[in-house]
Amino acid sequence: MARPGSDNLPSDNVPSDIVPLAIAVVAGVLSWDLVRLLGVHREAWDDPLYWMVGLPLMIAAALMLGLGFPEHPWRWALSIVGAQAIWATFLSFAAEGTQSLLPLGLVTFALISLPCLAAAYAGQWLRHRLPE
Repeated sequence: MARPGSDNLPSDNVPSDIVPLAIAVVAGVLSWDLVRLLGVHREAWDDPLYWMVGLPLMIAAALMLGLGFPEHPWRWALSIVGAQAIWATFLSFAAEGTQSLLPLGLVTFALISLPCLAAAYAGQWLRHRLPE
């Protein structure tokens, strides 16, 4: 991000958010698709594998992103779950052409984001307590 008076050049000591954002998006999409492709149900969260593998993968990614990039950790949880919600909605529209349970799905994704949010803030908390 450019600082005032710096000729609009990004500072070298400010890490870019592109890499952690890409990691968050990949973690969200991968956890959905991995379960969807390995499981027996069309919707990933209908399969027990989602709760045993997919959600823990998302929580671990949020924790690591909060640890590695502790400024505003809520955005990592939002990116992980948001990417997964967009991907799942896209797949549903592609398969069925309609999404009758979209409101319920969005509420479910909002609930799923809570442990990811807690993990991202736990990562931030750990980062501030680790010796440099």
